[in-house]
Amino acid sequence: MNIWVDLWAAPDPLFFRPIVKRLHAQGHTTWVTAREFGETVSIAEQSGFKFRVVGRHGGRTGAAKMAQILMGAVQLAFLVGREKIDLAVSFNSYAQGLAAKWRGVPFVTCMDYEYQPANHLAFRLATRVIVPDGFDRATLRRQGGYPHKVVTFSGLKEHISLADFCPDPSFRHELEPLGITSNDILITMRPPATWATYHQFENTLFDRIVVFLAGRPDIKILLLPRSDSQSAHFRELGMENLVIPPRVLDGLNLVYYSDMVISAGGSMNREAVVLGTPAYSVFQGRMAGVDQKMIANGMLHTLQSSDDLERLSLSRKPRLPFRPIQSGAIDQVVHAIVGTAY
Repeated sequence: MNIWVDLWAAPDPLFFRPIVKRLHAQGHTTWVTAREFGETVSIAEQSGFKFRVVGRHGGRTGAAKMAQILMGAVQLAFLVGREKIDLAVSFNSYAQGLAAKWRGVPFVTCMDYEYQPANHLAFRLATRVIVPDGFDRATLRRQGGYPHKVVTFSGLKEHISLADFCPDPSFRHELEPLGITSNDILITMRPPATWATYHQFENTLFDRIVVFLAGRPDIKILLLPRSDSQSAHFRELGMENLVIPPRVLDGLNLVYYSDMVISAGGSMNREAVVLGTPAYSVFQGRMAGVDQKMIANGMLHTLQSSDDLERLSLSRKPRLPFRPIQSGAIDQVVHAIVGTAY
């Protein structure tokens, strides 16, 4: 088959990289598109994808987002008409779902967060919906993920992103020009996606955590803003031990070599859990089912107020020998994708 993969957001290239490798190994070909949004294009290039850039993010308002989705869908449908596509797959690319529907191409969507309002659109457009087994089933059904179209996989989507991961020993040297040495406690932080449809609220706690940690001279905060406005905001704080990298770094190696990850999103925290890096969530929305499971098992921690900062263990992470990620998730997902066409 010729399978169309649409990279919709920054975590998607890492998720689909091992999947595409397995598809190619099975004799399938892929045609890849990517949306101009955040670091999506940069990470796709870094991940070795050959792709076309189609569409962009619509901004904060619902009307602008929908207009860009529709525009992107029209552009994608036009391009798809020139290709022989047997199957479309993405991580909830609404534009791809619409374009695939118009072209009569089976659409497979993957998702791991129950409370994304636009799940209703993606799940109803989809021929197949692929979710982790921790996904709330009642919510899934209400959103159009009916039992006949749903396939689950074990573990986290990050078990797939990290399926082929092997740490690069030279990565720490890439941090030295940023003023980060092996003697520093390295804390990687990711701000909230304040414009996302699932995050229509402020998160002032994140800023308070940044200020608190910046008061420790033995700590280097490597902050990964999601937008130019966030970058400008944190630069204006003028903190010496707060570093905003001038280019996109290898995110998986960064998480592995960090001593702690603090994120107001989901993917980076879950990557940290899988890689054995202490992870703290400051997400203030409704937690995904997979995250609730990890919190209950003590694998992921939460910071809910400034009082919680006193219990942070600010020290170097023990450097243990790396063990390759063992999970059957990637084979389950690839099987579900390919099986959609039969």
